[in-house]
This record gives sequence, C-alpha cells and structure tokens, in this order.
Amino acid sequence: MPAHEFASYSKQIGELANTLLQSFGPCTVGLFYPISGEPDLLSLVNKKELEGVIWSLPVCCSDATGNFLKFARYASDTPLEVGRYNIPVPRECNWIVPDVILMPCVGFDRTGARLGYGAGWYDQTMNRLMPRPLAIGVAYAATECDQPFAQAHDQLMDWVLTEKEAIQITS
Repeated sequence: MPAHEFASYSKQIGELANTLLQSFGPCTVGLFYPISGEPDLLSLVNKKELEGVIWSLPVCCSDATGNFLKFARYASDTPLEVGRYNIPVPRECNWIVPDVILMPCVGFDRTGARLGYGAGWYDQTMNRLMPRPLAIGVAYAATECDQPFAQAHDQLMDWVLTEKEAIQITS
C-alpha cells in the first residue's frame, strides 16, 4: 500500500475509533504500537475528546501456562524501549488492566474472528482477563474474509474498525 494511503486509512480508522471510544466514557484502553503496515492510532492519545482515557501498550509476557500480554500505562511522552519482536514498549511498566483493547488484524470476518500473526497472544490474553475487556479489531477493509474462519480457541471481537466503517459484531 502506498504511504499516502496508509496515512489516510489510519486517519479514517482513528476518527472512527475516536467516536466509538467517546461513547464509552472514561475508560482504560489497550492500544498497540503499529508494525508491518498496521494502522497507526497512536495519535488518539492526544485527542482532547479522549482526555479521560487511560492509555496502555501491550508487553509480551510468558509463564507456565503460556504467552499473554500485559498492558503498561502509556502517554505520548512515555519513554519506550525495544521489546519482543522489536515492538516498542514502555521502559517502565506501570501495569493496568484495560476495559477496552484495540487489536490489529491481518484479517477478519463479520462473526468477530480475527487473524493475527499466528501466535495467539491476543486470544490468550482475552481468555485470561476477567472481566473480559471489550475487543475492538483494527483492520483495513480489504482484509475482510467472506467466509467465517473462527476456531474453538479464538476469542471473538466485539467491534471491527476499518477505514470504511465501524462494524458491531452481533451474535
């Protein structure tokens, strides 16, 4: 995708995310640091309309039960360092549990299934967190799959945001 389309699509998705997050009121949100052409929503952190939001970035963690993400508080001036998979993470980890998690999608379908990079980090994280956060997928419209593909271990999303629309998943 050309750089100008990436920036334009990120902006459009960011506008939908801004509107949707405002409807939830003050909350804690797990954001993601964009890699490999993922939509960049980091500018949401500085939106005046979202001043009551507490932001965080995911940090890869592991224990005897598997791999999962923990969320470290984040602001636009938070010092970052390189984490697992060369993804920037906060240098100091002040852990929070998000009410809402924005998660990047390599692909998605309208049943709420999400394709990531295949390691199951978000699925395992969503399975661990109680109460379960609201799951919002962030994707490009062109990555929508026509056929449902969810597997038994998949944690389905509640919403998907693309540059074209906000899709609420209903059972």
